[in-house]
Amino acid sequence: MAEIKSALELALERTADVKSDKASLTAHDNKQKGRKLLSEYFDDPTINLKKRLKDFDREHRPQIRRGLFDALLGNLTLPSDENHLTRIQALQPAFEAVLDDSRHLPAVFDQITSILQQYIRDRKQLVDQLRQQFEGKIRQREQELARQTGQQIRLDPAQDPEFSKTLQHHMTQLTTQYQQVVDQAREQIEGLYKA
Repeated sequence: MAEIKSALELALERTADVKSDKASLTAHDNKQKGRKLLSEYFDDPTINLKKRLKDFDREHRPQIRRGLFDALLGNLTLPSDENHLTRIQALQPAFEAVLDDSRHLPAVFDQITSILQQYIRDRKQLVDQLRQQFEGKIRQREQELARQTGQQIRLDPAQDPEFSKTLQHHMTQLTTQYQQVVDQAREQIEGLYKA
């Protein structure tokens, strides 16, 4: 007769091979502390990150530093607007606090800032050009609706499915091009990081 096992016994069998690795848990916790440091920095950019890193135990500092560095890289993204770009520019002093040799960082940040400003301009220009391109079609639809309903109706190109589809297509192409540049900047900064 087959032995009937309790749910607890089944769970214990399945997890028998899973052992908690204290070192990897500690490493994970330390990296989380590094990420939290970045959050504190965003709340108060006057924080001295180098000093804050030195406040941690020497043995845990490399993992905390790596967590902070990874969080910084994660925030180096394509900006959605000027405010987002300002936040990205605020990353430079934080990177300088984490990198042992940050001599090349200002040049990298000048380059990435210039490119990201161009990205914001290109996004706006793309939207403006497409709106202009679709303006005639939208006005025709407004006239048709006015004849049908007897009321003036103002349409926004963003409500037009064809406009939205075209905008999405072109925006994806633009984002892909600029994302490659951001990825290259991340790689350059990663190259400046020494464990």
